[in-house]
Order: sequence, then C-alpha cells, then structure tokens
Amino acid sequence: MDAEVTKPDLSPVPIWRCKNNECKAWMREELAASPSPECPLCKGGMLKSIKHLPKLVKKKPRKKP
Repeated sequence: MDAEVTKPDLSPVPIWRCKNNECKAWMREELAASPSPECPLCKGGMLKSIKHLPKLVKKKPRKKP
C-alpha cells in the first residue's frame, strides 16, 4: 500500500533573484531588508521576479508564564 503524499499548495510569490546567472540566490520580496536589495551571496544586483512557493506559516509568539 502506497502512502499518499500531499504536496503543499503553491501560489505565485513576488521575489528578488540575483542578476548573476551563476548565483542561485533569491529571497521573498516581503522579507527583503530594503526596497532594492543587493544579493546576500555575491553582493550583485537583484531583479524582481515571481516564484511559485508554499505560503509562509507565521508562528504565534509563546506566552511567558
């Protein structure tokens, strides 16, 4: 019997990706530190793009007793 593997729902998400084709860096636009970030790996420029990703699940902060 094969166990059913559920894939996460993907949706188009705005991202920043590195202009350098040899660099594979990218980040979600909502998590970028500035309106036009530099690549965190090679320090080059970045381009706006779209990537199909699962939605982020924001954790609730734990209450301290």
